[in-house]
Amino acid sequence: VRRKLLKFKVVAVDAGRHAPTVERDILAKVQVELVTAECKSEEDLIKATRDADGILVSLSQITRRVISSWKKNKIIARYGIGVDTVDLQAATDYGVFVTNVPDFCYDEVSDTAMSLILSVTRKVVKMHGLVSQGIWDRKLAIPVYKLRGRNLGLIAFGHIAQAVAKKAAPFGLKVSAYDPYIQVSDFVDSSVEFLGFEELLKKSDIISIHTPLT
Repeated sequence: VRRKLLKFKVVAVDAGRHAPTVERDILAKVQVELVTAECKSEEDLIKATRDADGILVSLSQITRRVISSWKKNKIIARYGIGVDTVDLQAATDYGVFVTNVPDFCYDEVSDTAMSLILSVTRKVVKMHGLVSQGIWDRKLAIPVYKLRGRNLGLIAFGHIAQAVAKKAAPFGLKVSAYDPYIQVSDFVDSSVEFLGFEELLKKSDIISIHTPLT
């Protein structure tokens, strides 16, 4: 007699933002059906996930009310580093595992940080706005500062901020960081200078903030 395989159901609740691509084939190999939904409200989430065995989530807020409505769900897998969109205490109370993606978008977010640093220092947004109005006068950008030799302060020094530090170095930026949650001794070979919060604010020409939501 052939043993009947269990079939599970996983719901991707933010399909509009993160449309599953490789996930469906991967989950199918372990007898999991992937269902997509684009949830806009708590009611949408409850309706879409009530009978799920697991959910994939990006931006939707997974509240205690949503979690308490589940019949059998045992896992919340979040696309992202942080888990601030999930009521962790409620998940704990109901025996639901919460997972994240620790290396989610290091390059993409640090690239964006660098693009903003360049845009600010070179007055890109300001001048784009003027050109869009038919105003071609570079004097209106004054003052424009040279980037090389400027001080970049990073508030929090996690993986993304560390990637920013590496990308900032070839531009000639001097990088400082403040982070009360890390051991400075772990970065003895780093070119980053660790400062107190107030000192970093005073010294920095540019500040990039990479704090978790705590």
